[in-house]
Amino acid sequence: MATLASRGLTLGYGTQTIIEALDLELPPGQVSVLIGSNGSGKSTLLKACARLLEPRQGQVLLDGQDIHRQSTAALARQLAVLPQTPVAPEGISVRQLVSLGRYPYQNWMRQWSADDAAAVDKALRLTDLLALAERPVDDLSGGQRQRAWIALTLAQDTDCLLLDEPTTYLDLAHQIEVLDLLRQLNREEGKTIVMVLHDLNLACRYADHLVAVHQRRAFAQGAPAAVLTQALVREVFALECRIIADPYFGTPLCIPFGREVPPCA
Repeated sequence: MATLASRGLTLGYGTQTIIEALDLELPPGQVSVLIGSNGSGKSTLLKACARLLEPRQGQVLLDGQDIHRQSTAALARQLAVLPQTPVAPEGISVRQLVSLGRYPYQNWMRQWSADDAAAVDKALRLTDLLALAERPVDDLSGGQRQRAWIALTLAQDTDCLLLDEPTTYLDLAHQIEVLDLLRQLNREEGKTIVMVLHDLNLACRYADHLVAVHQRRAFAQGAPAAVLTQALVREVFALECRIIADPYFGTPLCIPFGREVPPCA
C-alpha cells in the first residue's frame, strides 16, 4: 500500500505562495479527501503530489522516496492521476482510452503483451464498462465517461490514485456512482485514494481521512467526525452551520445557514 507524504512543502505560482512548509502524511490503504474553500490550495497540493507542479521548497514522498528523483515511467507505475475535466481524443473508443494506461509499461524492447490486455480487461470489468468497451467515449453519459477515465488509471496498475474533483459537473446520481466505485476500489483492491471534493457531506461519507486546507497549511486532519465541526466550517468557509449525525450513515452532516438562521438553531 502506498504512503504519500510531504515534508516542508512550499508551493506557489509567480509571487504568490499557496502552500507553505506543509508536513502531511496520508494513510496508506485509505480514502483521503482534501476539503477547503475555493483558492485554498487543494488542487495545487494534489498537483504537487502528482508531480505536475515542482515545489519551491520541500519534498513530496511516495513510500519514503522523493517523487522528483524518480523517472516519469517509474512514478507512473506507482501513482495514477485523474485531473479535472480531462479531454479524450475525438473518436477514441473506451477500450482505446483505457489502453493508454499501459503506456508506462511500454518501451522499444517491450511492446503490447497479454499482460497489458489482461490489465485493460480487468479495469473495464471493475468499472462495469466491458459492454461499452467499443463505444466512442464521446457517446457516453457523464458518469460513464468518468468511469472510463477511472478505468484508464486502473489500467496503470498502481497502488495510489489521485483524483481532482472527480464528481465535477456530474448530477447527484452519477456523483454517488463514481464515489461508490472509488470506495469499492479502495476496499476490494486495496488502492490508496486521494481526492479533492467540494461537497462536505459526501466527503465525510466516503473519506476515512479528511484534510482541511486553509491558510496555506493543513488546518485540520483526521477522521471526518473529528475534523468537521461548526467551528471549522466557520473558520475555513466563513459560513455558519450546524453539524449533526447523518441518520442513515452516522457520518457528520453539515446543514449550512445563509443570511437567515432558523429560530430553532
